[in-house]
Amino acid sequence: MHPPRSPEETATVRLFGRAGSRDLVWPGVNPIPPQPIPRARAFVLVLLAGFTAAATGLLLAYGTLFGIYDRWVAAVGGLLYWPESWPGVYAAHTASLVVPDYIFPMYLAGMAGLLLADAVVTRGIFSFPRRILRAVAVLLLYTATELLLDALFFTVPGIPLRDLALLLRAFTGGFYLLLLALLIVHLPPPMRIARRGARRRSEIATFAAVASLSLLAALVSILLLLAAGHAFGIPTVFTLLLLLPLLTLTAFGTIGRAIYFQQLREHPRPSLADFHPFVSIGIPAYNEEEWIEEAIRSADRAAAAYPGKVEIVVGNDGSTDRTRERALQTLAGLEHAQGFLVDLPHGGKSNALNGILAVARGEIFLRLDGDSAISERLGFAAMIPHFADPEVGGVQGAIHPRQREGWTRKLRALEIAWMHYLLRPAGMATRSAEVIDGLFSAFRRKDLLEIGGYVPWNGEDSEISIRIQRLGYRIRIEFGARAYEDVPPNYAALRRQRVRWARGITLANGMHYEALLGPNPEYGGLGILYWLLGMVRSGVRSLVYLFLLLLLVVLGVPALLGVAALLVVAIGVRGVPLAYFLIRMGRWDVLPWIPFFPIAGAIKQSFRFEAMGTLDARAAREYM
Repeated sequence: MHPPRSPEETATVRLFGRAGSRDLVWPGVNPIPPQPIPRARAFVLVLLAGFTAAATGLLLAYGTLFGIYDRWVAAVGGLLYWPESWPGVYAAHTASLVVPDYIFPMYLAGMAGLLLADAVVTRGIFSFPRRILRAVAVLLLYTATELLLDALFFTVPGIPLRDLALLLRAFTGGFYLLLLALLIVHLPPPMRIARRGARRRSEIATFAAVASLSLLAALVSILLLLAAGHAFGIPTVFTLLLLLPLLTLTAFGTIGRAIYFQQLREHPRPSLADFHPFVSIGIPAYNEEEWIEEAIRSADRAAAAYPGKVEIVVGNDGSTDRTRERALQTLAGLEHAQGFLVDLPHGGKSNALNGILAVARGEIFLRLDGDSAISERLGFAAMIPHFADPEVGGVQGAIHPRQREGWTRKLRALEIAWMHYLLRPAGMATRSAEVIDGLFSAFRRKDLLEIGGYVPWNGEDSEISIRIQRLGYRIRIEFGARAYEDVPPNYAALRRQRVRWARGITLANGMHYEALLGPNPEYGGLGILYWLLGMVRSGVRSLVYLFLLLLLVVLGVPALLGVAALLVVAIGVRGVPLAYFLIRMGRWDVLPWIPFFPIAGAIKQSFRFEAMGTLDARAAREYM
């Protein structure tokens, strides 16, 4: 929980309702306006330039540098097999790049680019001697790990063992790259939370079983692909690195999703006639004059389909436009719910949410963002019966893009089909979903108050989702309830949103990493592990594409041209579930955009890199 506020941090807020207005003093608001997220495009540019320069240099000098490296491998092998001689054979030549040797220089170049960006742009790690030593330790450990793997795996001939070595080298490279990245960024102090629920070791077993089965299914599929792939001259290394994570993730989503709905069948929810607690719909709003009226009216229409009592509380976060006036006018005309507005000093979305929590009266707190609208047909009612299960602590409704035109909206629909409809239920079934999207989510109000409300920085929805799970609760997603979100119309607006999201997710996971290392990782910790593995996968994916291009330009390796066939296979693997869920979403118009989904992934990765560049020492003031 975040620390209690000092008396000078209390603020007077004004509550408007049908009975007039009144003032109250509440210590939960943050009167300090949030600082804008700094721009960090230079961080991304320097990182890519540093990676390109280092990778090009390593490839051009490959014969010399890795001739020395091979002698080190032989030396390590001699130590491992002493007093016997090392039986390994390791020859350095350009052709060997077609097999496994490009992985080590690729990740070395990635680490060099990361350190260069940090040194030139943020000057973070090089301002603290201990952080320099830790970065050097990571580089040395990575080199030592590679030497050890090569000394062991290049003693036994055969393609299967070589392929296993490729997998291990790809994972270790991604792991050390992530470790170096986490050393560079500045994260909040860890939060210590005592769980309430009993241990659930079977949850860890379920996650491990689903993950292992998914990996096995992916490996079997790749073996079948390789049989045909070799005929096209496609190297095994690229088949593994490009397809294994994707196939594993697809299998994980498919298996986990089936388990999720089986769990729901085993714990049937009561009818709304039997369970309909008082619901408070909280709408945080800052300069939302364009959308606030529709958000309130949609909530009121949805209240008509809910048999219980509903109130709508708007938290006006110091808006400077006509948000307040339009919200009051709309609240005065409600037909199915009571309506209130809380006037707050500008302090960010968390500030508005905490202000709403201070005056809300419902048992269930349902959040709806001020630029979103609840579906008139589906409403929110289907989310509420989940809370009849005492193990459930948070529920997300389905989220669809409000707008249909524009490339950003098409890619967002693809992302929702993949992330929400396929992977999110699988993560919830295996306790490895670290977040429920905040813009349409529900919690028990008493739980939110008891744990201190929302944290005062971006990423409050990710953080509160992990914190709720650390108490022992499950989280759920309900596709029978739906809201429509405002999607940025262009690249500039999308970039601002996604850098903010990536930054917030990093801060949230950084605050709660102890959940993974503690005695009960099934409560929030598996979600942290899933996020970390996703970061490793993102690092592999983003680096491998650029490195392939450098190999083609610098070395002209003909076999690499077969990678184009792999990209077609990758699009097909992802395209099947995407097409299925897009059709279920009623988004036939997005089907032709499926081949462009990898582009969306590359764009998102650049936003993650930029978010990393904003988390320097100055960012610590947000959460200290």
